[in-house]
Amino acid sequence: MKKLLALLAFALVFSLPAHAGDVKVKAAVAVDGNTRPATAFPSSTPQLMVFILTEGTEKGDKVRLEWIAEDTNGAAPANYKISNSAYTGDKDNFGGGGSLSKPNSGWPVGKYRVDIYIDDELEGTTKFQITK
Repeated sequence: MKKLLALLAFALVFSLPAHAGDVKVKAAVAVDGNTRPATAFPSSTPQLMVFILTEGTEKGDKVRLEWIAEDTNGAAPANYKISNSAYTGDKDNFGGGGSLSKPNSGWPVGKYRVDIYIDDELEGTTKFQITK
């Protein structure tokens, strides 16, 4: 958990208030919990992880992470939902995240995002790119 907090404090990729300012989500994408977050990754990257930290949330809030391929130059339809995962916050102002493994043929070059929902409300989006 300390690595997650340090990771997010070091490189905040996104912060978005919602519900009249009572919920905030900070998110960052990285290769793993030991590397710095980035906004671009090579297509050979074995796995990507998104880390989130929330404020104004309560224990029991539901989180859904949706990995979206926005534009992969025809490798997938525009705004294609690759995967999603869900979990429940274990305390107030919780952190967490999820991961996505590289497809067998490598990540298609293009633009991607992770949409972050708290109790079915879109509370944040963090974007990244896959490069050659």
